[in-house]
Amino acid sequence: MAPKKKPKRKPINAKTKATLQKKAANSKYTYSQLAAVYRRGQGAYLSSVNSFIKGGHSQDNDLKKKGKKRASKKKKK
Repeated sequence: MAPKKKPKRKPINAKTKATLQKKAANSKYTYSQLAAVYRRGQGAYLSSVNSFIKGGHSQDNDLKKKGKKRASKKKKK
């Protein structure tokens, strides 16, 4: 028996992509992390993303551990 192929992911539409990018800019998570959360709960629209950002979405704890790397600001003398 041949191995099952994963179905192709449905692309995120432009409006949703822009919303996720805006949320990523204002949170400690990257766009790709929020997109992964969105895809996992695509039927629930952005409520799963909002819950993830606020810390109440325990199903995606593997993505929370990564966080967003922020550039440190150097102090001027």
